[in-house]
Amino acid sequence: MTSQEQTIEVSKFFNPGQILKDIGIEEGMIIADFGAGNGYMTFSAVLLVGSKGTVYALDVKKSVISHIRAEIKARSISNIKLIWTNLEIFGANSIQDNSVDVVLIVNTLFQSRKHKQMLMEAKRVAKPGGLIAIVDWKKESAPFGPPVDERVSIEKIKQISYDMELNKIKEFSAGKYHFGMVFKK
Repeated sequence: MTSQEQTIEVSKFFNPGQILKDIGIEEGMIIADFGAGNGYMTFSAVLLVGSKGTVYALDVKKSVISHIRAEIKARSISNIKLIWTNLEIFGANSIQDNSVDVVLIVNTLFQSRKHKQMLMEAKRVAKPGGLIAIVDWKKESAPFGPPVDERVSIEKIKQISYDMELNKIKEFSAGKYHFGMVFKK
């Protein structure tokens, strides 16, 4: 399945392009896609930031990075930077401190048990006044998706972000099965 086909599958649950516009992604921005997966947010973001912007696609799985690399080559895209890293380790990725306009954490937190560490890493790379946008599965039963006990509650994310002195600026529905939140550093 190509990245375009996977984006169509994802769009059954939520609209990546619309979510990115709602977050406020604009031309020329620097974006970090934490847990890039198949690249559906990465490739949607690169359309919005244009040739003057940069999108970092970060993931712990080498196979994911290889897949995105092949898509980048097939589409002749020059402003997506790939980083193989463990997002649960503070400072492990090569992005400079205070350098990113928006950090995206989409369908990633449910795969981790180290939510605070991942948010600390997002805060590290975000510019002062930069945004951290989280979209993940609602912690409720659904006909598909991860088991409910693996999903992260909105309350837990709010508590972690409060403890880290991140300011919640927006909460939104990201589709029938997902929630969205935006924090400001």
